[in-house]
Amino acid sequence: MTEDELLTSTNKRTRRNENTIKYGMFGLSLGERNYERLHNYCTKHNLYKATLVRSLVVDYLDRAEQKDDNV
Repeated sequence: MTEDELLTSTNKRTRRNENTIKYGMFGLSLGERNYERLHNYCTKHNLYKATLVRSLVVDYLDRAEQKDDNV
């Protein structure tokens, strides 16, 4: 997934639905530098950090599973 594909397919920051069910919440230690990079990127592109990370994980898993299926 390219950055442009990511930015066009990811929902922009909007008001969260109070009834949203959350699955698999977990802490992630990025360190100060990477957290700041993530924060600055998401602020610049009007994204939630969690939404960006989730999109990247899903894309990675889709590619990895497709690769495994082709072996």
